[in-house]
Amino acid sequence: MAEEKLTDQIYEKVAHRTTLTPLTEYEDLKTIVTPDGREVGRFRAFMGGKIEKFSIAEFSHAPSMNYTNASLKPTARYNIPRFSFNYMEMKNKIQFDVDLYPAVDLAIRQDYIDKYYEQLTNIYLQAKDAPYFTWRLSDRSWVRVSASPYFFMSSADITQKDKVHNLLHAYLDVELKILAEEQEASDEEAARIEYRINYFREILLEREPERHMLEKAFGKELTQRLGEAMT
Repeated sequence: MAEEKLTDQIYEKVAHRTTLTPLTEYEDLKTIVTPDGREVGRFRAFMGGKIEKFSIAEFSHAPSMNYTNASLKPTARYNIPRFSFNYMEMKNKIQFDVDLYPAVDLAIRQDYIDKYYEQLTNIYLQAKDAPYFTWRLSDRSWVRVSASPYFFMSSADITQKDKVHNLLHAYLDVELKILAEEQEASDEEAARIEYRINYFREILLEREPERHMLEKAFGKELTQRLGEAMT
């Protein structure tokens, strides 16, 4: 029996918790085609319940370099973090990062950390000390200030693929628990959440360092379209 793809596992886990409806505005990316006519991947996006956009992007921008991004963006009416991971699988190596990016400033919300984020403590610490991961901090200041204390970035040997996938699933499980439990925010808090979401989205689109690599492979127009779809 063929091994089920990571992205299919992620989709099925989210779809099991809430009814998902495809976002038709991204139909043009269902198959990602470069300006010179090459089919290099696919993009899917959905909404449902407390989820504004749940997206999965899969593409290859160089031989033996397959990239995956999955992102679950809740609506601004809820103080729910955004689950997101970036996953690059190469011939002998995996490079990845994963986080539950907070919707509010956690420095003044210790109650929220205690209620939800503490569920990640053991998961994070065990992975950080694991011999098969090489944990490191992001060298991008805007990532460090927007991420949670449990942002995890690492490389791993391709033979450790299952352990990488298990860690991504563990973060998603915590996200889905928060999604199920968190109640609607006040109008004032929802406005702060929306401002934070929009601000960091703009920073991500502006400062993503791999953007120039994608522009060389895909062209500026397709790169911009993918960037907007994935954030």
